[in-house]
Amino acid sequence: MMRSHARMERWAIAGFGSATAAAIAGPVVATRVHPALGVAVSLALLAIMPWSARALPAALDGSWRRHRLRSLAWAVLATLGVLQMGGLSAFMADDQRQWGATVPDPLSIHHQCLSAYVYAADLQRHGVTNLYAAEHYPIFDPPGPTCRLVETEVEGLAPWVADAYQYPPTFLLLPRAALALTGSFASIRAWWFVLQALALLVCAVRLAVWLGGREGLVLGLMIPAVLASLETLFNLQFGQLHAAAMMLACASMIMFHGRRAALGGALLAAAVLSKLFPAILLVVLLARRDWRALAWTSVFVVVFALLGLVVLGSAPYTAFFSYQVPRMVSGAAFHFTHEGAHAVFLASRNFSIVALTEKLRLLGATGGVLTAAAMLPWLYTAALVVIAALTARGAQTRTGLLLTWLALLNLAALRSPMAPSAYVLAPVLWMLALLATRVQGRSAGFALAALWIVVVGPPPLPERVDLVVNLVCQLVVIGLNAMLLLKFTPPEIRLEPGSAHLLASRR
Repeated sequence: MMRSHARMERWAIAGFGSATAAAIAGPVVATRVHPALGVAVSLALLAIMPWSARALPAALDGSWRRHRLRSLAWAVLATLGVLQMGGLSAFMADDQRQWGATVPDPLSIHHQCLSAYVYAADLQRHGVTNLYAAEHYPIFDPPGPTCRLVETEVEGLAPWVADAYQYPPTFLLLPRAALALTGSFASIRAWWFVLQALALLVCAVRLAVWLGGREGLVLGLMIPAVLASLETLFNLQFGQLHAAAMMLACASMIMFHGRRAALGGALLAAAVLSKLFPAILLVVLLARRDWRALAWTSVFVVVFALLGLVVLGSAPYTAFFSYQVPRMVSGAAFHFTHEGAHAVFLASRNFSIVALTEKLRLLGATGGVLTAAAMLPWLYTAALVVIAALTARGAQTRTGLLLTWLALLNLAALRSPMAPSAYVLAPVLWMLALLATRVQGRSAGFALAALWIVVVGPPPLPERVDLVVNLVCQLVVIGLNAMLLLKFTPPEIRLEPGSAHLLASRR
């Protein structure tokens, strides 16, 4: 039941929440539709403040008096988040407003993962047999990536296209739907940002409510810190699918936990058919013998695949399995990372397990070291599958469950040949925000802050220094996720010093 009165603290938090939503939607609506409507939307979002304030926990009352320094720090961080979201929204609404970009770096300002999705959908609708072919994408031009403009009828798309489309064909249903609504890439770019950013904000709030208690309250207060982080901002600026796939995958497991198997199956099927790495959660479901969840996921995989077959035809599927999958396995689909002026930087900021070999090679490793490193991806895959099965029943609380799912998804995402730290580490920050719910004491707080800094990473450094620093950061990220999974391994199968046998508790 809503509380009839709300104190200053709840009003402040509700105000920042509404201001964040208004900062995301207002500039885009004002630019892409009409300035008056942008103002109206922003005012409407601010108008829900009284309801939001009354809905917040009464435990927040008096926080300013009890924890003045913490409250002030939170207010500064929340203000920064609102300003950054507002600036980024202005940039996404109009790419001439480069002052609103996440960082003033030309390489990131002119990068747009979304362009590959839209361009591939445009190729498909014009009957191109193999939309994955390297010849279509400037990033594969010999002897290295070029700025060649592609041929496309989508207004404003050509200058953005560089990256290649690397995802399963079923995901093309979404950009095809966008092209059915508009022929302007600027509009698609702006509205995709609003959709992703608002979905991220709403899901974060719903997640805090789902956790409930102190954990939910702390996670809710950590939302501005995650939104203001570079990885989250880059994910939204690039139009990357990574955040959406993570949201779908975690939401699916929450639905399964709440015995809403049909909806969970639809969400997990959508995630797997978009990014592949969420398939690690199928191992969890299999180990838990959750046949109902697996059945519904299988049903929706078939439904979405058939829908894609009807809308897209068979050519994209044939090209994906006969052309793209072999190139992804061999690494040919990502060979552009070894060429061009930014090759060392791309290798340094690629947190994929596959990239460890390239990092070591650039640092001077030879012979047996590189041979051993080349075997890591397959050993890593096998270990991850085993760990997913072992941890399937380990967590007993909602926070523990979510930490387990996030850790598995984070590690699975690093198995991709290309895992840029600029956006793939954003879910690791959500994991740290969850860990903040369990922090007790100043030392633990400082340790968490240090981990946060490591995950966010340094600005560009001299090449060799950048390689070493990011190699250390990558190992810390992998170790952090692995340690969390070890923590949630059931005691009866956990290897501990002095253990005489494994299944003693079951005998």
